[in-house]
Amino acid sequence: MERVLRGYQGAAAPARAKPGFVPLDFPALLGPDAWARLPAAVQHRFAAHPALGLNILYDGRMVVEANGFGRMVSQVCRLIGTPLAPWTGADVPTSVDVHQDHRGGLVWARTYRFDRRSPVLVSSTKLMTADGELLEVVRGGLGMALIVSVEDGALHFRSRRYFFSLGPLRLPIPDLLTPGRAHVVHRDVGEGRFRFTMDFHHPWFGRTLFQDGVFRDPA
Repeated sequence: MERVLRGYQGAAAPARAKPGFVPLDFPALLGPDAWARLPAAVQHRFAAHPALGLNILYDGRMVVEANGFGRMVSQVCRLIGTPLAPWTGADVPTSVDVHQDHRGGLVWARTYRFDRRSPVLVSSTKLMTADGELLEVVRGGLGMALIVSVEDGALHFRSRRYFFSLGPLRLPIPDLLTPGRAHVVHRDVGEGRFRFTMDFHHPWFGRTLFQDGVFRDPA
């Protein structure tokens, strides 16, 4: 598992965020006290974007679970670009390609290799608005507004509302029509590894989606 740098290796100019967004800055979002409570390895992963045009690749394996409602939502969402993993598995090889986009956001493009199925790409982008709000947007225009915090030395992301992007507009989506409130945790486990956990809870259908896996830093 090694660092993968695609494209040219020369100096790359930093991306300029589009109007309405600013380059994502986790130390600023969290504040100095919370940022200081993170392990150095987590600070390194989130302190700055890879240069525009370059990618960092993490490899790992994941448990991917869903209840009946979660499976239905995942399959329906395939119509708008597969923003959720459509299948389940107990030990799914997964790679995560991290790079900066033209808006100054951080893209996490996860490729799942489910047994006896073609690889599935699920991509999401974390963006920071000019007024300091953290958003996560997936293919097809679906998005979440997030609250980020540091708890027990781990980085936590919790959704607080869903929306659908239509040009400059963000149209609200009722929670009942979503997989439920999301909770994502990035926790360092030492020796160049981190655990990624993603949990969705619906007010009527309980835990709809769950993913958990350990990934290794590039060399």
